[in-house]
Parts: sequence; structure tokens; C-alpha cells
Amino acid sequence: MNKWKVNVPDRELTEKLRKDTGLPEFICRILVSRGIASRESADRFFNSTELSDPMMIRDMDKAVKAVSEAVENGTKITIYGDYDCDGITSTYILYNYLEANAADVSWYIPDRDEGYGLNNAAIDLLKKQGTELIITVDNGISAVEEAKYIKQLGMKLVITDHHHVPDVLPEAEAVVDPHRPDDISEYKELAGCGVALKLLMALEAASGGDPESVFMQYADIAAVGTVADIVSLDGENRIIVREGMRLMENTENMGLNRLLLMSGYEPGTPITSSLIGFRVAPKINAAGRLASPKLAMELFMSPTFNTAATNSLNLCELNDERKKLEDEIIAQTDDLIRSDPDLLNKRLLIVCGDGWKHGVIGLASGELLKKYGKPNIVITKEGETSRGSARSTDDLHLYNMLESCSDKLIRFGGHTKAAGLTVSSDRLGEFIDAAYSYCSENIPMSCSNIITADMELSPEDLDISNIEPLENLEPFGEGNREPLFCIRNCTITSKKAIKDGKYTSFGFNTGGRELRAVHFGSTFDAFPFSEGDVADIITSLSINEFRGNRSITAFVKDMRYSGFRQDRYFAARTAYEDYRCGTVDRKLLCRMAPDNNELRTVYDILRKTGSLSKAEMLADRAGINCCKFRIILDIFGEFRLASADITRDSVKLLPAGQKADLTKSRVLAGLHEAAN
Repeated sequence: MNKWKVNVPDRELTEKLRKDTGLPEFICRILVSRGIASRESADRFFNSTELSDPMMIRDMDKAVKAVSEAVENGTKITIYGDYDCDGITSTYILYNYLEANAADVSWYIPDRDEGYGLNNAAIDLLKKQGTELIITVDNGISAVEEAKYIKQLGMKLVITDHHHVPDVLPEAEAVVDPHRPDDISEYKELAGCGVALKLLMALEAASGGDPESVFMQYADIAAVGTVADIVSLDGENRIIVREGMRLMENTENMGLNRLLLMSGYEPGTPITSSLIGFRVAPKINAAGRLASPKLAMELFMSPTFNTAATNSLNLCELNDERKKLEDEIIAQTDDLIRSDPDLLNKRLLIVCGDGWKHGVIGLASGELLKKYGKPNIVITKEGETSRGSARSTDDLHLYNMLESCSDKLIRFGGHTKAAGLTVSSDRLGEFIDAAYSYCSENIPMSCSNIITADMELSPEDLDISNIEPLENLEPFGEGNREPLFCIRNCTITSKKAIKDGKYTSFGFNTGGRELRAVHFGSTFDAFPFSEGDVADIITSLSINEFRGNRSITAFVKDMRYSGFRQDRYFAARTAYEDYRCGTVDRKLLCRMAPDNNELRTVYDILRKTGSLSKAEMLADRAGINCCKFRIILDIFGEFRLASADITRDSVKLLPAGQKADLTKSRVLAGLHEAAN
């Protein structure tokens, strides 16, 4: 169950922004909801077209000097990248630019098995191949020891990176990273490819060329890497992606062109950040996840359309395999939870499997976060060592948690909501216990994923004239998400299965307005709403055109019965988790025990329907909170009256056996005994 946060834009600020800018009132409400409440901030958001001077970034002058001298002197240069989409696009644009300027240049991207960033074995190989200058892209800022080794071997190093800076900087000819504390550049949130693009522009300016032409040449590739790296799409990133998407429609890069077409792009239509983020970038990332990032580099370097088509097909096939492996991990994870439901009754979900592909476990962790709304760690056991990938909600700072367990780990790294770790397999149990302990001490409430709506809409807001201008807010992504709206009191008027029941389409009426909605998050069989039910939804909105008719379509992100009591639900879920973990306040135990009427109510609901989807929501609708409902299911399970599948939030009535005397339940007895 997700938590809903529905913003309420300030009316006075909205009206002032409308008068000052002339923008539609509906758009102004969204902007104010996101903190863009002045004409100046709105103008920056919509009209910024130029990147700031690259030379403002600390050490950019030193990087330009070192690289320019290497090019002029015929020094052997190697671009050292990373195996994700940002690192691959960064490597390509710098390599392609230097090669076009007659540099003696090659590139190197480590496979995932080598690990992230510089390593001594790779450095030795580059030295053997004659490299004299290494330029990192999208990595290097933490490579203090590797930088010393490079200097010891007589090579030079230029670092370009965008990750947060450690206390000690590596020793290099230049360390270019906007996050340096002594950096005075205007914008700090560039992706690795954004930093590389600025290096190209600085190099071009230093040689007397036109930096703007370099930007126009590489913005399409840089836009792909920027969207893929999920950096904030405001400021200069917004400029790169907005212009890059425009140029992408007629890209001269044959590999990118073929990959767009194989990702469903229809020539002549605008390219969107959703197309890049959900269809194009995953195919590029699949190379580094399952095979070698070199395959993605070869795509961008394709010399002919036939080669580009072959390289694109290879990436598409890898991505299909990636999706299959990800689905298998999720299915195995569900099996683990079914066999031990208490895995979900802790503040942190930890699942372990043997031989799960470590290039895929991060994606699986992200899917588990969406599915269960809980911070989680997915761990794959690989012999003597195990690797883990974690994703989190706002409730848990992952890096701080891992730091508290660092004595149990071989290595770890990451940020607030995403992290990775390596642990000796014989210490895996110690780490898991330490992680659970940290979370139980530092997270007082049950964790949940938060969905934020920009505002609640009235029926009068649901007009095509309001929805059309939303495309002007593109590109959407981190820091500028697609607008979401809360629509309450939606009466379901019809429903049907789409894609063989994989998804659900339904009609609804709100205040006399009839709309069609699509719910990609629910199969038709699991869709719990019937005609006549009244629901609240959080949704995006778009214009649909069919046979000359235009209408609004809602793409549902989440859905509840109207009147759902969110605060009560999460308080009750917290109480049940604490009860299962043995940490609940004894004073609450008696209040948790269901009475005969409550037991009968749930049984009667099951007897009428046979099975329930979205069972906790339906129980709340019947006036039974989540904690009591789960305890009732424990009691029914004890007597083989019903079977609950926590992974689907579903309950199924079992064939009747002997009549059960629920007053003799061990669960109930345990509650009363513990309370006394």
C-alpha cells in the first residue's frame, strides 16, 4: 500500500504567477505546487537555452590544458568509462570528439565483473598498450589509490566525474567534478555525460572553434545518458535533454536511430523522456548487466545502417533476457515471502538467492520497492562472497544504515535511496541481523512508498484545454516528474480486460464527467472494483485522438476506495509488524484481539466472494483495521478456513472441513496471555 501526498497549491501565489507570466492558470497551479512561484523561476524553467561557461567548473582549465597538449603531441590517450548508460554515452562522446580531432585515442570500459571504476589490472593493461594519459568519465573521484598507481607507472590522469566527493581527492592533472566543495560553477547536478559534454565545449573554445556546434553535435547522445542516470531534470540538465530530444528526431548517429526505431519510436512524432527512460536506456544498460558494455559502444560507433541494425537487435535481445531474469528473481522472491511471511513484517525486506545475476538484482530491488513499498536488499550468493543491491523509501537512509554495519561488510557504497554492498558469505547472517537491528531502532513506523500528486482536481478541471499544455512541461524525469493528479469520488461505470487480461481499462464518472482510464498496475482478474463502486485515484492525464474525436485518458498510478483512512491503516500495519516481531507495547495487545463479530464479518465477506484481491483495503472498508484483519487471517489459517497470499494481498476461502471453534485459537490465546 502506498502513502498518498496530495499537494494544495497556494491560490494567491497561483493567481500572481498567472498575472505575471500569462501562463494558463492550470499550469500555474502545477508550478506553484512544485515551488516555482515567481516569474523569474518560471522563466528559467521554460526559457533557459544556454549552458553556463564550462571553465567555471574547478580544474576545467587544467583538464583542457592536459588534453590539448596530449592531442598536439600525439600522446596515446585512453578514455576510461563505466558500464552503465551514462558511462557509455560519456565514453562515446569524448572518444568520438577526440578521434575527429586527430587524437591518438582509444577507450576502455570495465565489465561489471571487474567492478566499478579504475582498477590496477586495467591500469596495467593500458600501460602495456602504450597509454600515457587516462581520462575518466563518470568515475574516478574516489580512486585515490589507483591514481597513485597511475602516477607510479609514469602515466598521467585527468578525472571527470559527477559523483559526490570524498574527503581526499585523487592526485591527478585535473579533477573535474561540480560537487567539489571549492567548485564555483552554477549547476551541480550534471550527469557524467553532462560533465564530458562541457569538457568538449571547453576544448573546442580553447582551440578557437564554436562550442555551440559541439553541443548541437552531441546533445542527443548526452540526453540519453542524462535521462538514464536519473539525475534531476532541472537547470542545465533540462536544457541538455530538451534540446537533445529535439535533435534526436533527426539524429545522425545511425546506432541511436536504429535503437529508437526498435524501441517503438514513430518518425515524425516528438521524442519523449519516457521513450528514452523506459525503452531506449534499458537496452543500452542491458549490455553491461548481462554481457559487455562494449556492445553498447559498438552500437554508437556503427559505420553503416546494416551494422547499426544488427547491433540494435543484439541489445534488444539482451534486454529481453534481462527482463526474463528479473521476472524470475521476483517470482523466487515471492516464493520466499510466501514460505516466510514474516520477511514482510519487518521494517526492512531482505531476500537472498543463489546465483541471481548481480547485474539484475538492482532492478529487482526497484521492482520490490514498487510492489511492497518497503526498503529492501536483494542479495545474490556467489560462493565465498555475496553481493547485494538496495533501494529505499524516504523512511530509511541506506548509506547510513550500511555504514553502521560496515564492520560486517567487505565494501559498500551508494546514496540515500540506492546502494550496493559486498559481504563475505560466511558473515551474511551477521550483516542481516545488524541491518534488522538498525532499522528496528531507527524506523518507528512501517515504511511505505509515497506517491505525490500535484493537486486534487475538480470535475471542472477535467477539460482538454487544461490537459493540452502539459506537454510544455517536458522533459519529465527526476526533479520534474510527469504531473500527477488526485481525482476523488470516481464511480466505476464499466471495466474490461486489455492485453489478454494483463492490464485493466475502466470507465468512471466524477461530477458528471465521463472518462476512460487504464490501470497498468492491475491485471483484470486482480482488479477489485466493480461497477458502481466509488474510488479515489492518482493519475496522469493525456489527450487521446481517435477518428477525429479527442478525449482525456487517465493512466492510473494508484487507486483506493473513497474514504480510505490512510493514517489509521499505516498505524495498524505498524502495530501488526511490531506484534509479529515481538516488540509491540503490551497495552495494545488486548485491543488487537478480534471479537466474534469481527471474525464473523470477515468470514461472511469471504463466503460471499470466495476470494478477495486488495484484501486489506476491503477490510478497512468493512471497518476492520489492517492489524486486526491480519490477525483474523492468522486465525483462519490456523483452522484451515482461508489461505492468504501476502505477495498478492489476496485471500481465498478454503473448502469447509469440520466446524471450527475459533475461541480455542492458539493465536487468540497467545494475544490474551501476552497482554496479561
